[in-house]
Amino acid sequence: MTLSRMALVTGSVAVLALYILPADALAQRQRCTGERPRGGRWVSSGELYLDRARRNPRLDEKRNLYQQALDVLVEGFVEQPDNPRNYVLAGRAYEGLGDYVGADSVWRKAEEMWSCYHALVDTLRHTAWTRVFNSAIGYFRQGEIERALTLYQAAWTVYDRMPQPMLQIGGIYARQAAEPGVDLDTRSELQGKAIESFQTALAALDRSERLSPEDRQQAARSGAFNLAQVLALQGRYEEAAAAYERFLAEEPDNVAAITNVAVVLTRAARQLASQADMLEEGTEKEALLTKSDSLESVASQYYDQLLAREDLAADDYHNVGIGLSQIGLHTQAAEAFNKALELQPYRANSLENLGLALFYGQQYDTLVRVAQKLVERYPLSENNLNLLASAYRDLNDTQNALEILERRSELTVDLPDQQLELEAADGTFAMNGSLRNINVEPGSSVELLFDFYDDAGELVASAPVSVVAPEQGASTSFSVSVESAVAISGFTYKPAGT
Repeated sequence: MTLSRMALVTGSVAVLALYILPADALAQRQRCTGERPRGGRWVSSGELYLDRARRNPRLDEKRNLYQQALDVLVEGFVEQPDNPRNYVLAGRAYEGLGDYVGADSVWRKAEEMWSCYHALVDTLRHTAWTRVFNSAIGYFRQGEIERALTLYQAAWTVYDRMPQPMLQIGGIYARQAAEPGVDLDTRSELQGKAIESFQTALAALDRSERLSPEDRQQAARSGAFNLAQVLALQGRYEEAAAAYERFLAEEPDNVAAITNVAVVLTRAARQLASQADMLEEGTEKEALLTKSDSLESVASQYYDQLLAREDLAADDYHNVGIGLSQIGLHTQAAEAFNKALELQPYRANSLENLGLALFYGQQYDTLVRVAQKLVERYPLSENNLNLLASAYRDLNDTQNALEILERRSELTVDLPDQQLELEAADGTFAMNGSLRNINVEPGSSVELLFDFYDDAGELVASAPVSVVAPEQGASTSFSVSVESAVAISGFTYKPAGT
């Protein structure tokens, strides 16, 4: 059962005009402590170079002017060490040179020296953040991911009161971890970096006064959902559940999040039960089993919440059924699979899982009808024939059970249900499957006819397929596709000519 995903949203931020209040004006508004800012030769020269740099359109000359400003202001650190204004201006020079670590360092020093610089430095930091963050977005959109990563990190360094850079960094690492061909150690390392980035972004929300309520909610939702996804991929299911629940605090009716939190709670419960199985009887084992039961109970509540809704898609109901089956609630699972089949009557995987839920739930009368439908729609499946024979046997109908077993023994090929998958892309629908050779001459052709159905249960397309039989006992894959303007949600098959 897969987890639903949520994409990060990226957008540019407007650069605000910078208006700097004189130090005396700031001091008049609040009580200030520390070294009072003042002018001086180094301040005047620094301001002059900074103003020239701001006005100069030529990048090489602009950089030289920022460097000259920094050089004179650093000299001021030595000659006039008690003037915090030198540090404020030096931060702007560092920013102009693209050295955000340097800017962060001197702005911290300025605030330490003069308490009333907090508002001014916050504005300077946010302005620098806006410029570098927008630049990072530009590189990201151009596909220059490493450059974008460097700039997102710079944005965070210069202003750690806005979560967006760390959300983007987390998203990049998560996507890199999911790329094909990444070895396990690298994948784990990238996932770890993604988790740390999302956690850092969420922690920043408490100090992100500049965010609007809407942007704060979006950042909280995006960070929590994506954090939960990566934690789940690392098998840290309880932590993932907590992150999903944080997301649900912002959006309590989100179907994907409710489904996902139920899934990870189920996995956490099974993880704890497996750990308990390896222990001798005692208090530690009992504690693990008690916690496992508690997590399953919470998961069951989430599944019940989903099952009570009438607005879910067939995929949602199917996933609910899978989750309920995993925690042993087979009656409720059967209800969920039935709801999926009401929306997509020829949905093969839901019908198969419905049969299994009925079997484990010991609802044999109903199972006979469902298994008969499975055998009728997918006749070359040993699993379906076994399921029907078991239903007859458990109802003490020995004659029918033996007839079905005899029919199973006559199969020459097997199409395992769990390996039949329906995929769709741009109006083309493909059925991918696997055929196992039981008793057919290797190299001969197995002719099949597939029928495809829409959500209303209407036949919309048919297509034959010829499968070359592999060696006896071996399996081979095959695919059959059709084009349809109507969405296809299910299929059946039969041997050609029957």
